[in-house]
Amino acid sequence: MNDIVELAVIGAGPAGIEAAVTAAQAGVEVILIDSSARPGGQYFKQLPEAFQCEDRTEHHLKAQKLFQKLASSGVKVWPNTLVWGIFEGAQPGVWCLTLHGKDAPARLNARMVILATGAYDRSIPFPGWDLPGVVTAGAALTMVKHQRLLPGRRVLLSGSGPLQLAAAAQLAQAGAEVVGVLESSANLLWRGIPYLPALWGQWSRMREGLGYIKTLVSAGIPYRTGWAVTAAHGEERVREAVMARLGRDGKPISDSEKTVAVDAIVVGYGLTPSSELIRLLECEMEFSAGRGGFIPRRNENLETSRPGIFAVGDGAGIGGAEMAMIEGRIAGYAAALKLGHGAEIQTRRAIIQERAALRREGRFADLLGDLFSPPAGLYTLAKDDTILCRCEQVTLGQIREAISYGTQTVTDLKNLTRSGMGNCQGRTCGSIIAQIMAAETGRTVQEVRYYNIRPPVHPIPLWAIEEHEPEQ
Repeated sequence: MNDIVELAVIGAGPAGIEAAVTAAQAGVEVILIDSSARPGGQYFKQLPEAFQCEDRTEHHLKAQKLFQKLASSGVKVWPNTLVWGIFEGAQPGVWCLTLHGKDAPARLNARMVILATGAYDRSIPFPGWDLPGVVTAGAALTMVKHQRLLPGRRVLLSGSGPLQLAAAAQLAQAGAEVVGVLESSANLLWRGIPYLPALWGQWSRMREGLGYIKTLVSAGIPYRTGWAVTAAHGEERVREAVMARLGRDGKPISDSEKTVAVDAIVVGYGLTPSSELIRLLECEMEFSAGRGGFIPRRNENLETSRPGIFAVGDGAGIGGAEMAMIEGRIAGYAAALKLGHGAEIQTRRAIIQERAALRREGRFADLLGDLFSPPAGLYTLAKDDTILCRCEQVTLGQIREAISYGTQTVTDLKNLTRSGMGNCQGRTCGSIIAQIMAAETGRTVQEVRYYNIRPPVHPIPLWAIEEHEPEQ
């Protein structure tokens, strides 16, 4: 495909759909690309077409309204398509996207790109975290909601944030015996007092949260703050979980340890932005613990330091679906204006209105980020023989040995140990190793940085690169 499309949007979650629809309604030619078979992302994840499900919840109705907007917008949707690289095009002001998908071309040239790549679960390693039966909160919700499966019959949850309540409630409703929910953050009520104004207007979220709490109370499920799973035991799968109360620094208090019998542990410490394409483009980055880690610097229209490249939604900083959709609309409007579409005065007014809503959602995101960011002491749970990089089987002991050689950044560790070189490309271990390296060396996460990214950012067949080498 040698033609140049005006706008390519990568990611068909809430942010990407809103960005694509907003730009298309202004007259922009838009192609929306997603790796899944159906749009929606993780938040509005759709069941396969063969499944039938009677769902009339508020969440489902909101999703259907968004899908209807997309269907009537004129946006071209390319499903089942991976974007494995973005490069400067042969012409100035044009970006070349390299693709892999059954019905997609090898390359797509676009004048502008909106990255709405979403996020993935953040884990914190502890002895036994790689045993079968230890799963993330996102995986547990996918199993229950979309695959009609339970990760286990007797389940313990450990982590931080509201997603743990959602997972616990839905597991209990699906028939699992939830033996407890461990929230690593402590003193939530007192720490939350300064943020009370941020709750104003968040009525649907509050109703949803109260519904989860009601389910836990009705089922008699214990909820402990300031606790976490510190180890898992078992042979072929997890059989026991060791949990402990945490000190102020997040490190476990040894005489508080308890062992419980389980056949599944659900672990979820929030989300990490999926920023691989942003880093591949060498956009300017900054570190924000409350927003999930390293995120791109953006202007008021959510454009990165690379002209024509916008980043929105959780892939640019964790903020939730409502915030993601607002950011998508702002970027869609801004891209349309830069491409010469839409009535300028009306479009700028619309952007101003969306920014007001974005500030409100930003205050709520700050509340969640400050209350539920995992304490640094949790990163001391791993032992020398604990595997940190699952793909390449790299242990903490090997990471410590590499650090002793004088490595300065996590990319140095990658070069010495192969951590981050497996199929997940460091999505699981990257932020973990950065936190551990910072603690081991007495430096900041900003100083040890993040893995350098090289194409392809997703595993693809070798022939896809050999036969479709991008133009430089």
